[in-house]
Amino acid sequence: MKLILIDVDGVLTDGRVTMDIHGNETKTICYRDLDAIAVGRRAGYDFAFVTGEDTEMVRVLAKRFFIERVYAGSKDKLKAMRDISKEYNIPLSGLLYIGDSDRDAPALEAVGLGIAPADASASAKAAAHVQTDCKSGYGVLLEVVDKLIAGKWHFPGSN
Repeated sequence: MKLILIDVDGVLTDGRVTMDIHGNETKTICYRDLDAIAVGRRAGYDFAFVTGEDTEMVRVLAKRFFIERVYAGSKDKLKAMRDISKEYNIPLSGLLYIGDSDRDAPALEAVGLGIAPADASASAKAAAHVQTDCKSGYGVLLEVVDKLIAGKWHFPGSN
């Protein structure tokens, strides 16, 4: 299984949230990242969200992105990677994770291919194996999928 694990805020979104006076939040996503799911699935990849948030917005985004595997409330991303590794019997070195923050850094370093967006935190960029040219919320996922398909980046364990 080639599972692409994606943090939501700061990867699919630009990391910002808009809230109205009633506490309702909105986030902006890039349609290119929606396209990435279809493109990636045709190429044999599957996708999961790994996010520290456990909100209705996470469920809305998962539905919109057609993501069935959602690890919500995963504040400790390294623990989430270890749990996913066990669940799917894939070594950590066989996982690909995209994350942007200090909280993501240990997981980015531990997996086989850790990817940080261009505007990720300094510690996330230092821990990641590669960085995207795109900034958070502006097509990061499509860039990752395109580079994997083009052979510019290699899915861990598939060389």
